[in-house]
Amino acid sequence: MIRTKVSAFCLAILLAAPLSAATSAQETTDAVVIDTNAQGTNDVGVTARVRSVTLGDDATVLGVVLSFDSRATNYVDLAGADTYLSYGESQRLHLRQIGDNPYLRISNGQTLTGELVFPGAIPADVKEVSLVFNDGNEGDDTSAPGLVVTVPLVAP
Repeated sequence: MIRTKVSAFCLAILLAAPLSAATSAQETTDAVVIDTNAQGTNDVGVTARVRSVTLGDDATVLGVVLSFDSRATNYVDLAGADTYLSYGESQRLHLRQIGDNPYLRISNGQTLTGELVFPGAIPADVKEVSLVFNDGNEGDDTSAPGLVVTVPLVAP
């Protein structure tokens, strides 16, 4: 994994990506970008890949590729139930809803690429986070399937 710093301007560009509904940063701040390749799948046919993590003062942003391929249903909602980043014992940063796709609906055969924004900062000593889709739901749920992707924040 590669860690790089980006300016507030670069962070604002990241936050303006297609899946994001965040506003740009007003102040100058440094953020840390971690390149990663974490991936998770579930029984119903969702594949979630995290390609990058941007750790900022006010938000944590994940660069993701989300795909759905299944014969079980025509679409799924990846934010139909509680969707968040978790770290530590019980800390959570909740997904900022996307204006034109608040349930993060993905149709069969579709791939969504962009950024997911989680308002709040991850402490510097945290070594991994878990991206949780539809907390409490099973991975074979054909409406809002559960899925957890563990994302390392440090080089192995």
